[in-house]
Amino acid sequence: MSSASLAAPAKGLYAPSSSSRLITSFCRRTHHTNAGLTQCQAASRGAHLDTSASTSSQPGLIFGLGESGAWDEAGVGHPVVRYYLGDNEQRWFMWYTGRSNKCHNIDDIFPASGSIGVAVSSDGVNWSRGRGSVEGARGEGRSADVGRVLSPNEDSWWWHDTCHMHVSDVQIMSSDSVSSGGTGVYWCFYSGGNFEEGNIPPSMLSDSSSSADLDSATSTFFKREGVTLRPGLAMSQDGRNFARIEADHHTGALFDVGAPGEWDELFIGAPQVVNSGTKDMRMYYHSFDKTKNKYVVGLATSPDGFKWTKQGPIFDGGSPGSNDFDAKGAATRCVVRDIDTKKYFMFYEGIAEDGRRSIGVAISDDGIQNWKRQPEPVLPSSGCSDDQEESEDARWDNGSVGTPCAVSMAKGKWRLYYSGRKTATSGPWEGIGLALSEDDGQPGQLKFKRRSSN
Repeated sequence: MSSASLAAPAKGLYAPSSSSRLITSFCRRTHHTNAGLTQCQAASRGAHLDTSASTSSQPGLIFGLGESGAWDEAGVGHPVVRYYLGDNEQRWFMWYTGRSNKCHNIDDIFPASGSIGVAVSSDGVNWSRGRGSVEGARGEGRSADVGRVLSPNEDSWWWHDTCHMHVSDVQIMSSDSVSSGGTGVYWCFYSGGNFEEGNIPPSMLSDSSSSADLDSATSTFFKREGVTLRPGLAMSQDGRNFARIEADHHTGALFDVGAPGEWDELFIGAPQVVNSGTKDMRMYYHSFDKTKNKYVVGLATSPDGFKWTKQGPIFDGGSPGSNDFDAKGAATRCVVRDIDTKKYFMFYEGIAEDGRRSIGVAISDDGIQNWKRQPEPVLPSSGCSDDQEESEDARWDNGSVGTPCAVSMAKGKWRLYYSGRKTATSGPWEGIGLALSEDDGQPGQLKFKRRSSN
């Protein structure tokens, strides 16, 4: 397995070929995504939106909820940002998660989870997005074809993603297991949930008055549809038209949740992959460990991206019961191997005892063990930060921030894309923001400031 570099300017640019051919076949069974419309797919198609004029007065915010009737009208978050250089221009892609009002609402556990879309930009700040599904444009029109690219699977009732889904990683990689005409393929890793009922500890819910039903048999768990997330994979030649890959698990997932009593028995959250070398693919994911009563990050490894072996938990944030910003653990994360230091940086969503979410960082020499966390968050919510104005329109991320995506820039600088919401412990992600590192990126000294429109 080899991976094209997806780093930012001055750190190994990748230029996709403008003449690359369509994927001729996958060496796994595939399910194409454009056959039939689910409830989440019922929003209109086309109608691209230019967001550049809508964020000028809100520090950090690059775009918020979609307009009424759009596929992302009720929730927006989980940015996955990649930078490319090709055809004498900069090209930024963002795959992100959105939910319409017609989609299943599971915001009290997995905020904004619904469908997956793509937006494009020439600078990583001003983005064009779509109101409905991509139209499948080819040729010159393809660069402007933006919108929803994956929705819950209505065609195969047994699949793991019939209820909702959220994106967690997209990479261009080549593999001997995939025939692609000699070009790289977009691999989209995501979490999906179906309508199977799962058990959720009350301590996981941000609101004890949730509509979830307490299990009458045990009186210790809530029964909820859609909470048993499993990891999925979809592939595309252009980053817009995806086909699901049916893996070995009977739901089509790459692998299953843990057995009863194991730390990841509840769900497999936000699978993100780092290609660390020949036959050394690492998937970082999180779950809620009922024994520890906190969110924990774990690791799985694979030689080819299809067959995965769990390696167990590797990081769980701060001290339980303390005032640490991550006392209740670490959830969605972005692991990046710094091209200069070769160290692994884990930017993660830290959850406090009161449910508020902030973004922290931990660093490891090998990306597996001895993660050293920075004791303070690198980006707290604006309600806990001193870099925000007091005006209400600057408080779009007043309550919580999370789902970080870090892009390594030149001279040790970072861009940090993230999700935000006005409330601390409930509701969907309501926008995607951008923060910039303030220092030289030395371990233990990272801090970010929300991008100003000025």
